[in-house]
Amino acid sequence: MIPDIDTLITGPQAALPDMLAARERRQALQQELIGTFSCPVISFTLNIPGPVKVFPLAEMTFEEGTALIDSQLRAFKIPVLMRRSIRAHTGNEQFWAADADVLVLKEILCLLEESLSFGRLFDIDVIRPDGSKISRTDLGFGGRKCLLCSQDAFVCSRSRAHTLRELLEKSCSLMWEYFACKKARRLASLSMQALLYEVSATPKPGLVDRSNTGSHRDMDIFTFEASAVSLNHYFEKFALCGMENSHEPFSRIFSRLRSLGIQAEEAMFAATNGVNTHKGLIFALAVMNCSLGYMYANGISFAHSELLKVNRLLVADVLEDFKGVTVNNARTHGERLYAKYGIKGARGEALSGYQTVLSLALPILDGAIARGLSINDAGILTLLHIIAESEDTNIVSRSSYEEMKQLQSFLKKALSEETEWTSEKLTAFAAALDREWIRRNISPGGSADLLALTYFVWLYEREL
Repeated sequence: MIPDIDTLITGPQAALPDMLAARERRQALQQELIGTFSCPVISFTLNIPGPVKVFPLAEMTFEEGTALIDSQLRAFKIPVLMRRSIRAHTGNEQFWAADADVLVLKEILCLLEESLSFGRLFDIDVIRPDGSKISRTDLGFGGRKCLLCSQDAFVCSRSRAHTLRELLEKSCSLMWEYFACKKARRLASLSMQALLYEVSATPKPGLVDRSNTGSHRDMDIFTFEASAVSLNHYFEKFALCGMENSHEPFSRIFSRLRSLGIQAEEAMFAATNGVNTHKGLIFALAVMNCSLGYMYANGISFAHSELLKVNRLLVADVLEDFKGVTVNNARTHGERLYAKYGIKGARGEALSGYQTVLSLALPILDGAIARGLSINDAGILTLLHIIAESEDTNIVSRSSYEEMKQLQSFLKKALSEETEWTSEKLTAFAAALDREWIRRNISPGGSADLLALTYFVWLYEREL
């Protein structure tokens, strides 16, 4: 849901004399560039209705447009002899002196505009060396259409068919939705990258990795890769769920998120022929992506404390599933573990806001990479710490609660005694555990999920 435009559009107003002066300045600069370089000039501004031309969302759009034009020129290997920019309250402007055929320039830039959801807000002129402009219609492109209807933009503008507020709302909606979708797609990409990092990290005790299938007989690394690809679209939907419902109560957001999660599970099972590769991680990444989407839409700056808080609020009702559960009426293995030992498993991790990831695992991963370990080895070390500290119901289900505690005690001792893990030491230690746990049919699947989440947040933080 887009924020109210009254909160989005804040900035100095540009009066008519200001706009006329800006146009004259723009034309003078265009002529200066043509006179200096004797080549076509590209002029880029935004079509923002109303007197306020520069505000945060419009500036983001201008910077995005500038970057996209730059990428087009690079892709077509068009030499740029000069770039010049103007920042003013009458609207930001960018100019390129480009050594290329004017018709080629106009065509690729028209195609760029039409490929973008908010391309209608771009005003990209290509000026010939003689000072004349090339029209879209000269190349067979249609004339500009109104933002709100299919009529000619000039006709609608002259007749004032739409109110200024209607035009502003549509303009801001196009810009906001573009950046929201871009953010969601990036979060989805990082989610899938994290899944692939986790399954590729080798050796992982008892788990599927590049060397073997761990304590599993029904899946291998290719099963995990197929599952990851099938989920990419849903990771994007999870993030958009947080964005599009950012003013709804958390309970309602979570209800919608749960419905998407069920769909994602079906896609996973279809891709893996019924094998459960990522069911727990679907839940965890649904929460994490939704929370980050919610924070983005509400302008909440990223911080571990904020992410913890939003995660907790989003899943506040998750443990309702355990109300009244006893050893006798428990329907699932997870419910029996909760009733007998108080183990909350994946639900407990979610209710904590994924404290294990943000407070334990991330600092270990960061520290290991800073000390020179590879992403693979840093992940293995992080996984061992996660297993040592978290309640992994997968281990209990394949052994016992007492055996899980024994494994944790062993790992804590080993990790505390060795402070300088080299790649060789770590690989040897984890490989020995892998052989033993395969023999004992132990698989720390819940801990693997937390490692994937750790990779995800680590990847996300690197882009901030």
